Amino acid sequence: MIISFALAILCAGCKRVTVDFTYSPAEPKAGETVKFSNNSSAGESWAWSFGDNATSMSKHPNKVYKKPGEYVVTLMVDSAKYLTRSKIIKVYDTIPTFVCSSDSILLYHDVTLTANIYNPFKYELQYQWTLPNNCVLQSGKTTDASIVVYFTSTGEMPVQLSINQNGKTYDINDKSLLVHPVKAPSILMHTTDNTIVRQRMINERLEPVSEGSEADKAIVNQTNDTVVTFNNVTFYASQMADKVPGFAGMQIQHMQMDAMAQKWYLTTDNGLLIANFDGSNQVTIDPQATGAIYVDAERNRIYWANADGLYAMPLIKSKNNQFTTTSTQYNQLNNIDLITVNNTPQ
Repeated sequence: MIISFALAILCAGCKRVTVDFTYSPAEPKAGETVKFSNNSSAGESWAWSFGDNATSMSKHPNKVYKKPGEYVVTLMVDSAKYLTRSKIIKVYDTIPTFVCSSDSILLYHDVTLTANIYNPFKYELQYQWTLPNNCVLQSGKTTDASIVVYFTSTGEMPVQLSINQNGKTYDINDKSLLVHPVKAPSILMHTTDNTIVRQRMINERLEPVSEGSEADKAIVNQTNDTVVTFNNVTFYASQMADKVPGFAGMQIQHMQMDAMAQKWYLTTDNGLLIANFDGSNQVTIDPQATGAIYVDAERNRIYWANADGLYAMPLIKSKNNQFTTTSTQYNQLNNIDLITVNNTPQ
């Protein structure tokens, strides 16, 4: 009997607490009171987070959302992180509109635009987005309720949306989105006409080529892809055939090393090739490469130039130097004779 009684107490202590809540109305509008009902099976204290920095410790709180949008509401019971439940509540505007996933839109960064229309009777809805030329549709179609976009320039961006609900059309034409500038690292290029240009890399996307800054010029002036120190010996590209037996007889113009993978990247009369430190397993990457190369170990990329512009691809790690990745063209400059990277965001 004692054992049975102890087991009963233990089982009672192990009883699972369920955390749940509901809210009404199911499709609230901005400015309307939303009533939350705590349906948890047990608990002595409650912590609510309403997704807009507002909180409550009431068991059955009321909440008024001031702006339309989607909010994540979370209920925690007895201050226990494992006793939580979250739900997304969609708050509608009093008139049809659209909302943006970010209050601060950054250049070349994805944002989600979502139509917001009060539709309690579940009428069929049709959408048509009109985007400016500097807005790139990243995901979805212009006839979808929600799309993902990014912007390629800063400033006020007019975005329009037309919504048809049960034969009635709502045109949202007076809404603009403010796109903010960002700082980012740059690929720096010196050209044969003695100019220095840069191409910023923003969120894994490329900005158009622009004039280099004074800081960029100072970095380029310290860059050289025709001299290297290897095994405590410094030599020029033209001397490499004498230093590494595997390159005997080759005419090498430019060179970079990937010290971690123990690889050479070289440009010769036959284009850009990769080889092991001893000169073995020489594999051609681009037979049209014209000269300048740069190993970007931080981003795991090799950059090079040919007559069509600047190209890049991931560094090659295989022992036999075979690769399956394809190159990406970054720009169409045809006179690049030096490449480097400024990692200080500008």
